[in-house]
Amino acid sequence: QLQENEFRTFNRWLNSLIGLDGVADWAEGQYGVEIGYFITIYLRNLTAATVLYYLLGFSWTWLVSRSESVIGMKVFKGGDVKKKGSVLDQIMLAQMSIFLYAGLPVLDEWLIESGYTKCYMHLSEIGGLGAYIVMTVVYFLLVEVGIYWMHRTLHENEFLYRNIHALHHKYNTPDTLSPWASIAFNPLDGILQACPYTIVMLFWPIHYITHFAMLFCTAIWATNIHDCLVGNTEPIMGSKYHTVHHTHYKVNYGQ
Repeated sequence: QLQENEFRTFNRWLNSLIGLDGVADWAEGQYGVEIGYFITIYLRNLTAATVLYYLLGFSWTWLVSRSESVIGMKVFKGGDVKKKGSVLDQIMLAQMSIFLYAGLPVLDEWLIESGYTKCYMHLSEIGGLGAYIVMTVVYFLLVEVGIYWMHRTLHENEFLYRNIHALHHKYNTPDTLSPWASIAFNPLDGILQACPYTIVMLFWPIHYITHFAMLFCTAIWATNIHDCLVGNTEPIMGSKYHTVHHTHYKVNYGQ
């Protein structure tokens, strides 16, 4: 059993803040303190991921329907009306996959609390704000490189593409792309593309809350790049860039 630590103390405080004390008591009573603790975190992640997915899906769909007047962007030609059943298909696939996605932050938590990562809680541990900014930028760049090569490999390796990534690329025309496709992957696909966040912190320092905040922001970004809008968002790679990836397959692997 892991010793009580500042990361665990933070999680217990967060669970209490959002009213999960009863869930934690039940889980730890049924399965023991250690397993119950991680079950509580998993249930928290699962609930949060599900709520976030639907909030983003509905709000982004509303935004896309009014995009020209609100943000001055048009929808890709042919994307105004979605193919019958495509959005429901995306929602069903995403919802099933969320059950596995919610497990990755639990693995992260276990690795952090077990001391296998370079994750830290206080800026003083790495030399203050300046060091935090530099290390966070480097962490982000390393993660981006990792995601690029993971995504590219999922395309260029025929076995991986056929058995894992192709499921997401059935949404390959403007009338089948929507904000709801953001996490509509084979669940293993989503885990593979997110795992650089975990791998990099094994050897590079990253602030605990910043690490999980980046995962949260990735969900928002993923919704954005699948909304099928035409607009200049450089240097951030937006949906104009990613829609071309979906229609042409072998280009624009970057995130």
